[in-house]
Amino acid sequence: MATTEADVLGRYERRLTEKYRFGLHVIIDHMSCLVSLFHHAQTELKSLEALAQKKLPQMLPFLNLVHDKINVVTQATPLFLGYDHLLAYIKILQQEKQSFDPRPQPWNALRLYDTDYQDQFATKVDVFTTLTQELDVHVREFHVQVERHASLLQLLSQKREAMYAILQQVQNQQLPTNQKKHKAELKGLYERSLVKYKQALQAGPIKLEKQIQHEIRHVTAHLRCMVLPHWRVCHTVRRANAEVSPESPLSSRQLELVQ
Repeated sequence: MATTEADVLGRYERRLTEKYRFGLHVIIDHMSCLVSLFHHAQTELKSLEALAQKKLPQMLPFLNLVHDKINVVTQATPLFLGYDHLLAYIKILQQEKQSFDPRPQPWNALRLYDTDYQDQFATKVDVFTTLTQELDVHVREFHVQVERHASLLQLLSQKREAMYAILQQVQNQQLPTNQKKHKAELKGLYERSLVKYKQALQAGPIKLEKQIQHEIRHVTAHLRCMVLPHWRVCHTVRRANAEVSPESPLSSRQLELVQ
């Protein structure tokens, strides 16, 4: 499977987050809390939509708006904890958080609930009131923590941008579009280089040097064969002389060497 620029960048972002996870634990905790908050709201929204379709249709426009806004916020959740990424996310939260508040809605002010389902409606609508209030608190605290950890978050952003710039440089290089043709060209270049190398080996100076080296090895081997019998004869004569002549001038050590 081919590795794309986005794949490489995504893995690098995860490695950065993992490397600096201890310094980012407060930011990660806030992000986890926000994700959990919207997940809970989404679960309650589904059950409330089914109830409103039967008993309170005038509530549906608000619920559809909440559904759309949750999708907007969810899609805007940053996968990388860079400084600019988090500020953009906070800005979206600040813009969209009031959309979750049911208190200004006319049906909520007049309590136009079905009598039999009033408690169920009230309980579920309170979930979104609580969501709005918790968002107010979390967004403010989250913004404070992002500014407090700005130096570390900016460092992550700088490292990411540096990697992105490198990937752009690689992508902008003139790479061959036809891989099959490119491989054939490389093979042809290799074969031509091999032919030139073989021709160079057969060139005059190189060939002569190889011939001289061969002749030197040949003469050396023959000289050893020629000298060896003479050496054996000399060794035998000297040993015999040492054994026959008791007054030989050879010392005991020399006799041992001869033998």
